[in-house]
Amino acid sequence: MAGEDNQHFVPQFYFRGFSQDGRSICALIRRTGKTVAKASIRKQASDIGFYGDPTVEKALSDVEGECAGALRELVRLQNPELLSPEHYTLVLVWLNLQRSRTMAARRMSQPMHDKFTRLQLEMAIGHATDLDDAKKRELLGRLDEVEADPIPLQLIEMKIAMELSASLSDLRPLVLLNRTTRPFVFGDAPVVFYNGLCRDVKIRGVLGTQSSGLMVFFPLTPEAALVLLDDAHYEVKRGCANQVQVRDLRDVASLNKLQLHAASTCLYFSNPLFASYVADLWRQEVRALKDPAGIVVQAPGFAIETGESMGEIVHSFQPQLPYRLNLSFIRHEVLGDGDRRDMRRATYR
Repeated sequence: MAGEDNQHFVPQFYFRGFSQDGRSICALIRRTGKTVAKASIRKQASDIGFYGDPTVEKALSDVEGECAGALRELVRLQNPELLSPEHYTLVLVWLNLQRSRTMAARRMSQPMHDKFTRLQLEMAIGHATDLDDAKKRELLGRLDEVEADPIPLQLIEMKIAMELSASLSDLRPLVLLNRTTRPFVFGDAPVVFYNGLCRDVKIRGVLGTQSSGLMVFFPLTPEAALVLLDDAHYEVKRGCANQVQVRDLRDVASLNKLQLHAASTCLYFSNPLFASYVADLWRQEVRALKDPAGIVVQAPGFAIETGESMGEIVHSFQPQLPYRLNLSFIRHEVLGDGDRRDMRRATYR
């Protein structure tokens, strides 16, 4: 079903950059591995009333209109350094906004929103003067049933994401030019944050816009992809004029698998001839695929200076995807939980 109430979290103009006829796209269903040769673009990466208010999608369409021109210019030039400052700013806005507006992003944030909603209710119940102790115990015993409304909270996150887009401006942009016989594909969460430097860090978040080692991946077309890198930690081999000629099929497969892991429902590709290739990628990764979910940790807090108790502290972060990305043209060290270095990029210290 599609119509005015069917609201997209990946816009249709982006799909058309991978479509042969401008109306349909090839798809792989992430849950089953089944491929669909001609899926209607109007029905992809969308849901009825996804943003709650039709005016939100209209406002997003206005932003998309501005950003789409910058993305088309990037595809034409194939070199981010040739973009005007205005266009490059729009590309960064697009990347951060698009990452924040998907179903995968909503599901990733839900555990954190649920936790804080329950904590607020717990405090309200505890301080309520119109409830007796029995009623309070009953309500407290049902807190695990409470779920936060994701729609208004995701809209706040989208606004914050746009405001934080300038935090990506110090990352080195590269366009990957696919010179192989297999295409770049994309998922329904096409902007992927990854951190190869902090790949073995598990107990804290390393995917913030100011994190050391941040990497951002975004397919532009079947033949090109945009990558942003923390230049202090990654050595790019075979890079020239902010471009990398990708000639190794294993590199393309690695980038495509990253999209598969980041997606919530579907992986998309340009031509039915590649259905068996995409299905094979899915078969290789299906056992490792996980549904997106943020990590929430509640633990006692202590003041660094005095060691005095600060009560309970809630820490929430997005974990890395369960996939070890290896690209032949990027070299870097790998840090784990034992490393205590400041994980913010030097620009923001």
